[in-house]
Amino acid sequence: MANNQLMSKPFQPIIYNPDLGDLSLLLAPPYDVIDEKQCEQLLSRHPYNAVRLILPPSLHPDDPSRYHKAAALWQQWLSERVLIEISEPSVFVLSQRFSLNGSLKEHLMLLTTIPLSDFESGLVKPHEHTMPKPKSDRLNLVRLTGAEFGQVHGLLSDEKGEWSKLLQTVVTEPVWLKGSLDGVENLVWRVTDRGFNEEVNRFLSSQWLVIADGHHRYETALAFREEIPEAKLNPDHPANFIGIVLADYQHNATVLPTHRLLLFHKPESAERFLQEIRRLLCTNAVEWDGTDERLRQLFANLDGIPFLLVAQERIWFLTVRGTESSILRPLEQLPQPLRLVDTAVLHQAILPVVLAAAGVRPEDLTIDYTHDAQVAHQFAQRSGNVAILLRPIPLELVRKVAEQGYRLPPKTTYFVPKIPSGLVMRKILNRQI
Repeated sequence: MANNQLMSKPFQPIIYNPDLGDLSLLLAPPYDVIDEKQCEQLLSRHPYNAVRLILPPSLHPDDPSRYHKAAALWQQWLSERVLIEISEPSVFVLSQRFSLNGSLKEHLMLLTTIPLSDFESGLVKPHEHTMPKPKSDRLNLVRLTGAEFGQVHGLLSDEKGEWSKLLQTVVTEPVWLKGSLDGVENLVWRVTDRGFNEEVNRFLSSQWLVIADGHHRYETALAFREEIPEAKLNPDHPANFIGIVLADYQHNATVLPTHRLLLFHKPESAERFLQEIRRLLCTNAVEWDGTDERLRQLFANLDGIPFLLVAQERIWFLTVRGTESSILRPLEQLPQPLRLVDTAVLHQAILPVVLAAAGVRPEDLTIDYTHDAQVAHQFAQRSGNVAILLRPIPLELVRKVAEQGYRLPPKTTYFVPKIPSGLVMRKILNRQI
């Protein structure tokens, strides 16, 4: 297969047996957004919930047998026809329908496999850094199961709307799979028509992708491919491909901000921090009721990079224009595209300068994160707590940073909705446990 351009390759899907009933009971979010409480809820939801495969048997990463248990369960469910493999290779159109800020939204995407490409090829680009431990964890899982339980999420560009029009030609057909998870309705149409995939590949031939979600899984797939001798001999080997959901960033992608929660271990440290904020940066007092709607209004139509800082009764608006003498030097040390990224300006310019001026060491505070503005507002009402609220990063900026070879700071993007695990799965190797 050609490796100098993107292409979609149909694959044999593995799905839950429709005889099991409501697919909503069987789906799980991606492994990296499941906390301990949600894991227990998923385990109790249904004996065959996909969380048993992706986080076996719960969230205990030090259990050396957890991957063997997942692999044994995978084989058992296949043999008992809890899971069934469809013999005819297919691609899929996925619709996610959900409510956000009181409005109904729909994302229309293609679920397929693409050839694995090293990042150096420029066909697939990351936008954030990865950590060794999650990659090691996922590699151990795929080694024993030889399977994919979900997909990477990739973004392409569709300025003229061609991609959406192509996918819309499929959604008039009867829905093949349907399941809801966390308030999101997931609808899947199965496509076996070669002509459709040829049209897909004509569009993809001039595209490159930025990974929205699934950096660890993509890099794990690259590492796993190197361990499979057959993959080196056969370019069509399943290990040379990765399951992916493709969406255009202009109309079918949504990213939420990730607000910062600063817990100072001593309340007096928080006071010094606030004093230095006012001394070093321009602050304006504003009114905010803790709602997302009012937050969007405050952030609308502003020059520079704005932040909303909340500490009990104090609500200040900070706007960085790049001319502040106190943070000018660290700002200038950032690569040009990162100077436009709120999280980069906050973590690599504002916080280091202000904390140093206040005599607060990094170990004197804990930084946590939330996507919920109301949670941030409530957090900031307690003594010693400071919340810093941010805007969602524009998706064209995510593409620009990735295109120029840079990566965003951690917790810059949070794409919603997440692609469920267990919706459409894929066998990479025939493992026998």
